Amino acid sequence: MSAELEPYHQHIKELAEQLATAGSLGVIVFDMSSLINIEYEYGVQAFQEVRQRVIDALTGLPGKAHRQQDVLALDEPEGVRLILFMQQKRKGAHRLAASDVATLRDRLFSSLPSKIAHAAFPYLHEPLAIELGYGLALHNPLLAPHRILARAVQEALARAAHQRRTEHFRTQERIQEMISREKILTSYQPIMRLEDRELLGFEALSRGAKGTGFETPDVLFDAAREHNLLVELDRLCRRRALERSGRLPKRAKVFVNSLPSITRDPEFRAKQLVDFLEHAQLAPDRIVIEITEKLVIENYSLFAAAMADFTDLGMRLAVDDLGAGYSGLESVALLRPSYLKINAGLVRNLHVSQANQEMIKAIVSIGRGIGATVIAEGIETQEEATTLRTLFVEYGQGFLLSRPLLSPD
Repeated sequence: MSAELEPYHQHIKELAEQLATAGSLGVIVFDMSSLINIEYEYGVQAFQEVRQRVIDALTGLPGKAHRQQDVLALDEPEGVRLILFMQQKRKGAHRLAASDVATLRDRLFSSLPSKIAHAAFPYLHEPLAIELGYGLALHNPLLAPHRILARAVQEALARAAHQRRTEHFRTQERIQEMISREKILTSYQPIMRLEDRELLGFEALSRGAKGTGFETPDVLFDAAREHNLLVELDRLCRRRALERSGRLPKRAKVFVNSLPSITRDPEFRAKQLVDFLEHAQLAPDRIVIEITEKLVIENYSLFAAAMADFTDLGMRLAVDDLGAGYSGLESVALLRPSYLKINAGLVRNLHVSQANQEMIKAIVSIGRGIGATVIAEGIETQEEATTLRTLFVEYGQGFLLSRPLLSPD
């Protein structure tokens, strides 16, 4: 582990001399405040471990000019803000201007994701957020150097906060644009019987169109959730998935992921729903509404009361992501879904994981008890498929069987 950096206050004399000589100092602040949550949840030792890992990654970023006159420090002892003070432009000896510091900030920012994406693992599973701001300290013999430097640091922090808000609204606008212009791509992944590859149906998968910035499902739905647009996105994806499924094989089921809000959507109920399905040339008994285990558990009462409106039309319910970290199999069983879908995480390297095999046995047992068909997701190897068959899992989906097929427009 690298030695602890000192707070920048301990470099005031050195920085004051550089400021007087060069006339200006650039300031880049790496704000690592998001790491504090690790200390609250896992303790100070975990926090310090991750913090040092991030500092090591940041000090190795390309463009951080490891020149002797640059000063790398913290905002305070064991602080969560890393500060880079630089004396002059990377090329030439002209006085550093704000635009020069802004350019370096942008270059550093573009390097961040690959350097720190997994720095907080296993404490945080999502990419770590580090905010970058920049400021400029201008020499002023009438002011104390520590006050000039502190003002530049605060300026950098303010710019980082402004950048965060700007990016937030830009992302919100992009996802609103994508929803309003329906820039969604739908593909269908076959679900097959493991014994003979006989087709059961297709799961409809949605992602943003090329050029939207939301080309992967995780990025798309995470952004919608963050900006409170998940219901709007869910309604669009569901409608597009059903509209485009009319050309799939006539007997194939269509599995459509949805949120609990489906039970309260006035345009997906009663006569409007029947008219929509007729227009899409899709019989209700081909539709399987797929809800994650987590959402079923959190909204059990809602589902128990509302699913009859759909099952009366012939639709069926599938519970997705079983075994993804929740333990509500009793609640799931009480809903009596027609399909139980095993999370891909349980399937991965199943043939060498006795624990995962035991969990799948429990799911298969529940499926038998309530008359539900069990489907394994994310099958990628023949070893996984063979083990699933020995555990009496009848159906599956995954790259081993077939990759998703583009929407049959």
